[in-house]
Amino acid sequence: MRKYLYIFIALIFIFQINYFCNLSPTFAQGEVYYRITGQEVTLYRTPVLDEDYSNIYFTLPTSYFVKFIAEENENFLKVQYIDFVGYVLKTDVTQVYSTPVTPYFTQTFTVFGTANPVVWSQPSTQSTYLGNIPFNAESVTCFGAINGEIALENGGSTWYFCRYTSFEQGILTGYVYANLTTNLSEFVENTEIVETEPSQETSGEIFAPELQNGTSIILIVGLCIFALILLVLVFKPERRRKKAEAKRQITTLNRLAIPDKNKHDELDF
Repeated sequence: MRKYLYIFIALIFIFQINYFCNLSPTFAQGEVYYRITGQEVTLYRTPVLDEDYSNIYFTLPTSYFVKFIAEENENFLKVQYIDFVGYVLKTDVTQVYSTPVTPYFTQTFTVFGTANPVVWSQPSTQSTYLGNIPFNAESVTCFGAINGEIALENGGSTWYFCRYTSFEQGILTGYVYANLTTNLSEFVENTEIVETEPSQETSGEIFAPELQNGTSIILIVGLCIFALILLVLVFKPERRRKKAEAKRQITTLNRLAIPDKNKHDELDF
């Protein structure tokens, strides 16, 4: 049984030698980000080019980033922005090769003097009611804007996709009509410098880096020596076993020959 184990281990090392001889750079891809380079870039709910507001989260801020999840089809990437998973057009984003320090951006607003403005599931008063924001609420988190229903006469079509934590209602995440808000914080462009070209240092954590020539030779020679030692260990016990068997046979023959010798000695007397 031990013999077969040694042979198996030797074969593994021979395979490893072949692997290192044919090694090429391979990288374990970590988190991948895309910079939002288009204008008025839409975060879609489904990978379909449907501009109806029921298919849209909000407009993404140019110069910030989305985290790549998967390539959905020839037009869309599946991405994550903060904790919202959606889809963006490939033509609206550009891959970067380092992890941004500030990938996302949020603004805040204050509720205007309207009592308890409603948070809706879509930018429309015909959608699902989610809750109310107190009329004196400040610093409501705003993730982005979207064009929706004109809810007030002479009002605009802008709605804010926002989140507000209420003690009574819990976390409210939905749309508030922009005309019922004020003091929207100023947009700040992201001027962070990131890698725009792939390199060994920025393409992800190295999984199997290309070995330099000297290191490759030393490693391969070491593996060869170890494989040879294993093969010697396989066949050396076999030689020892045969040698021991031969000794046992000689000893047995000698023992069988001793009584005959004693008989000859007795005849001499």
